[in-house]
Amino acid sequence: MTLLISLPESMAPRALSSALLSLEPGLKIVTGHDNVQNTNEVEFAVVWNNYPEGLLLNYPNLKAISSYGHGVDGLLADRKLPEGVPLVRLKDDTMAGWMSEYLLAVVLLHRRQLLRHAENSDFIEWGIASRYHGNQLSILGLGYLGQAAAKVFLKMRFDVSGWSRTLKKIEGVRSFSGNDGLNEMLKNTNYLVNLLPLTLETTDLLNTETLSKLKRGAYLINVGRGETLVEENLIPLLDEGQLSGACLDVFRTEPLPEEHPFRKHKKILITPHNSSSTPADSVAPQILENYKRAVSGRQLLNLVDLERGY
Repeated sequence: MTLLISLPESMAPRALSSALLSLEPGLKIVTGHDNVQNTNEVEFAVVWNNYPEGLLLNYPNLKAISSYGHGVDGLLADRKLPEGVPLVRLKDDTMAGWMSEYLLAVVLLHRRQLLRHAENSDFIEWGIASRYHGNQLSILGLGYLGQAAAKVFLKMRFDVSGWSRTLKKIEGVRSFSGNDGLNEMLKNTNYLVNLLPLTLETTDLLNTETLSKLKRGAYLINVGRGETLVEENLIPLLDEGQLSGACLDVFRTEPLPEEHPFRKHKKILITPHNSSSTPADSVAPQILENYKRAVSGRQLLNLVDLERGY
């Protein structure tokens, strides 16, 4: 029995291997698909979205595939996934905490206008509090990460709403679903946070039509997937004042090309897809548990619904 870790070097695959071995010293792990000597022995694979298409067909005894993150769109883009092999994803408190920390930092940077201070410390009188108006924050996607973020903003006394595929019951959060619910939420939003997974329904969701429904001067934060935003629609909305700014952590092309117009726009804050990451020590117990469940035929944790795409 072998557990395969096929991750880019930037995601520190050896750190995950070490974390797993610290929990289960006898575990047989192969790091890198090129190092697999016996494809029949691989029963569980941990992958991200850069592996060669059809790679997982090489392992006839594969019992489960784990995404090394909350998202699975990279796996589902593989048109040659082995039929009948279940997919699982990660749900981790540390990852959720890092995401909430990022979102809070971005919102407060804008709300207290700290970036303007950094560019021009004299833009406001000495001793006068500079604070952007608006307290209504809306989250697209009320899954594991969205709910964690909602709780953080509630503690900071923001007026929090959320939109999801189905209505959620979260204390203190107004929940919306459907097209009518989305429109209702957007018209009362000062800060819009996108945490949606990438599906057919969410692709191009953030466009001129939807973003024009926000309160004038709203601020956009996209930490979901770059394909959710129609990029060419954003700059006109910023230039005409419909949006006061945007923070983008994800893009249709990554890394973001040097010549991309987003890089030169003063109202766009760009970060290199680092709003959160996957800490090996934190997620190793969950991966090991799913490995044990897979090889013993038990119910897996955080199973992906292939029809929904998450």
